[in-house]
Amino acid sequence: MNIERLKAQIREHEGFRNKAYPDTLGNWTIGVGHLIKLPDEEYLINIRLKDYEVEHIFNTDLNQAIDDARKFVDEKLIHEEAFEIIVDMAFNLGLTRLSQFKKFQQALINNNYEKASEEMLDSRWAKQLPYRSKKLADKMRSINA
Repeated sequence: MNIERLKAQIREHEGFRNKAYPDTLGNWTIGVGHLIKLPDEEYLINIRLKDYEVEHIFNTDLNQAIDDARKFVDEKLIHEEAFEIIVDMAFNLGLTRLSQFKKFQQALINNNYEKASEEMLDSRWAKQLPYRSKKLADKMRSINA
């Protein structure tokens, strides 16, 4: 796994903001796509984080997404870039919602990246995030096993 490439990919999809903002679904978010869970982190809504604070939160969230992706599929069984795509999806969806992608998961286990790409686009997630899902699905489709 190329962590720097993965971080750049997630930053491209999530953006980077030092101040809280409502995401596309109206959820309060800060930094690099960090969901603010109220009321525990309510104070984050009215402050401006320093870049190093955003980076710390991002690294924590990224490590959680990597752990979630490893629970979803064994990274040793699939192409490195396919695993990075799964981490990106886990970062956005979390393990609970990612785990609903059963046909996608099976396609990955079979190293059928074309089918995995189709399954990514056949989802509510793809309808909610058309740019991100299409970009990741195109990347998945281009992987040669």
